[in-house]
Amino acid sequence: MPVRMIRLANLRCRRLIQRWRADARGVAAIEFALIVPMLGIMFVGAVEMSQAVTVDRRVTQVSSATADLVARADTSISQSDISDIMRVGSYILLPYAATPLQIVVRNITSSPTNAAVAKQSWSCTYNGTGQTLTCACSNTTYTLPSSLVTTNDSVVVSEVTYTYVPLIFNTFMKNAFGGSGASYPLKETVYVKPRSQTAMLLQANNTPCPSPTF
Repeated sequence: MPVRMIRLANLRCRRLIQRWRADARGVAAIEFALIVPMLGIMFVGAVEMSQAVTVDRRVTQVSSATADLVARADTSISQSDISDIMRVGSYILLPYAATPLQIVVRNITSSPTNAAVAKQSWSCTYNGTGQTLTCACSNTTYTLPSSLVTTNDSVVVSEVTYTYVPLIFNTFMKNAFGGSGASYPLKETVYVKPRSQTAMLLQANNTPCPSPTF
């Protein structure tokens, strides 16, 4: 009797195992649970990548637009005009925040005898935080890319920096692990030749900055 009961129990166990092996219920749910994290990461990555590419293109547009507008000036340009040009740059970034934006516009002139030697005559720095503008005359050496200018030549340089903070990924990281999250600097530098001649910045007393000496 005990042997028969053991045999019946073994038979029932084998049948249960066979039925369990053949049961496909819940397979889709398990596969879904395995795939969802990967799909979520791919989705977030695609969104973040498209956001970063879009902002990077806007940074390039800001640098190109500001340099071009300054290069259009004839003989002089006021600080109020520079301020308006910088605001145009911040408007190009919309709908993205202009707070992390910084624009530096410089006027560079090469030596009358040596094109490899160049100096900065003036520069203006715009900070998106507080929308402040700081301008100053200068007579400092500036290194340009080779063969960009000839002797006694000039060029307008626009340097734009934007501190990009990821949207979804940054929020997830802060909520999951705390901290301030990650940020990535986007940079672009554009060189534009003046349309007519070098435009000198007008100082507060309405006199132009002096030409650099070599």
